[in-house]
Amino acid sequence: AGRRDVHCGSRNPENMGGPVQGTTKARSSGLVQFFALACLLFPLLSAASEAEDRFLIMELMDRYGVVHDFGTPEQYADLFTEDGEIATGKGRPAIVKGRQALIQQAQRDHERFGAPPGPDGEFSSIMRHVISNRVVSLTGPASAEGSSYVITLINDREAGPQMLSISRYLDKYVKAGGQWKISRREIAKAIYTVLRLFSRRSAR
Repeated sequence: AGRRDVHCGSRNPENMGGPVQGTTKARSSGLVQFFALACLLFPLLSAASEAEDRFLIMELMDRYGVVHDFGTPEQYADLFTEDGEIATGKGRPAIVKGRQALIQQAQRDHERFGAPPGPDGEFSSIMRHVISNRVVSLTGPASAEGSSYVITLINDREAGPQMLSISRYLDKYVKAGGQWKISRREIAKAIYTVLRLFSRRSAR
């Protein structure tokens, strides 16, 4: 009788299909809920990732000014990719290209605008870069373009504080090793000549 109960129970459609079908339905329902939640969260996560990238690139824009004024030549070169370059004008050939050339450029700026080390022994500069009006456009998962205005001030040893130029940086950025770097910087000095002419006229 015991065998018959088991045998009959195993052939009972309700006993066979009920638990299995219930488990399958529960799993299917769980998968549907999971994918529905994923579809809702994915755009939010993607937007958060883009916002973080924009923030990091804007921070790089600001850090450029601070490092240029107070950092070492090596720290300056670290802001760029290994083949990073600088051009004076949109679409023009690079005048500085590669890490070693960037280090040498920073060294020249230090020699020209550097001040004696302070009491703490740290390097100081008579140059200041004031960066503003930052705009960033992501062009891919690891690439971006951006622009910003920069006012370059110097404390001339003889003439005192002066405005050297008002320029615009046109940049291309690359994300490498989880960090955003400048791959190309074009410096447009559209107002530089105007300021020089204005200064000459004022001196007359």
